[in-house]
Amino acid sequence: MPIFHYTARDAKGAETRGQLEAASRKQALAQLRARQLMPSRLDEGAAPVVAGGEGLSLVVLGGKGARRLGRAHALPFLRALMGLVTSGIQVADGVKLLGKRLTDPTLRSLAASLWDQLSQGRSLSQAMTAHGAVFDESTVNLVEAGEATGRLGGVLERLVADMEERAEIRSKLLSAMAYPALILGMAVVVIMIFLFFLLPRIEALLASLQGNLPLATRLLVAFANFLVGYGWFFALVAGTGATIFWRWRTKPEGRLASDRWLLKVTGVGAFIVANDILRLSQTLGLLLENGISTLPALAMTERTIHNRVFRAAFAEARGKIAEGAGISAALAGTGFLPPLVLDVLAVGESTGNIVPSLHEIARDYRKRISKQVGVFVSVVSIGALLSAAAFVALVAFGIISAVFQISASLKAG
Repeated sequence: MPIFHYTARDAKGAETRGQLEAASRKQALAQLRARQLMPSRLDEGAAPVVAGGEGLSLVVLGGKGARRLGRAHALPFLRALMGLVTSGIQVADGVKLLGKRLTDPTLRSLAASLWDQLSQGRSLSQAMTAHGAVFDESTVNLVEAGEATGRLGGVLERLVADMEERAEIRSKLLSAMAYPALILGMAVVVIMIFLFFLLPRIEALLASLQGNLPLATRLLVAFANFLVGYGWFFALVAGTGATIFWRWRTKPEGRLASDRWLLKVTGVGAFIVANDILRLSQTLGLLLENGISTLPALAMTERTIHNRVFRAAFAEARGKIAEGAGISAALAGTGFLPPLVLDVLAVGESTGNIVPSLHEIARDYRKRISKQVGVFVSVVSIGALLSAAAFVALVAFGIISAVFQISASLKAG
């Protein structure tokens, strides 16, 4: 009998892994449901390959022209599915139709895989969970909420709008960084040409004329020799250190420690917290708006917070809310939400409807993050241009000094 390896979550949301014997994939899924487990991966014969600390799998779907799936495929697929669902087509029929009509072979394979699981009786959110490389926890949770309340079309519209907004911010960031990156690249090329081709020839010429290199040129030559002799060693050390750090960060204790350190970095910590507050307000507002009760909505929202320190503090606040504390009072204990946000939440609680307050917070933080990105781009652009100008000026000074020295040597001769 075939052996299936699985990754699943129990009723409390804790992740568990194991294996079981079943005659078919359908029977394996039935066994997991009987154990009250929600599978995120189910592989026959070999254990799944898991990447990163989020338990997200890198899945490659078959089909001519299909590529490795990733986060970039979530938006075009959900946008296509939203168009069908909002026009009145049932979810399963829409996924089946996308599996035949999408022009991108990778998206078509993704739709076909989701339809295969839907045809076995799984919900869309459960089918999406099996493709963690494409759909993150926040997306799956919101789709699950839409299915539970019968408002999947509206949830998909909000999801797509949020993803498009984030994609626009990333596009602006990449476009703004393209020019300084080009300037830095050209500066590095020019500097390498000076250091490795021109300076050695100038040094040889001065030596033949029995002249001495000026101090600036000697420093440039020494730097070039250092790069040639020891550059590979420092590159190897940097690459090894980065690999060790990345592997350590994938472990729970490493992720928690590195997240705590990132919060202390000036500018970076504020940006991380702002992003998580935006996710918190968007997700919680959408869940409550679609009829999910407070405690389950808070549990789903907790899983959308990326920073592990913030997530742990939110989990503690969620426990206080379960004991009867108010949302604003409990979240005040986390130390992450500023007083103004807490005041807005308190006003919403006093009116008996916190959803408008959450939407207001989301709008405010959306604007705040956009401004932070703009400031970051400006600082990086100016820094890149000044650095490139400084490097080129130093190299030019060294070359010009050497040229004057050669001229003086020729006149003396």
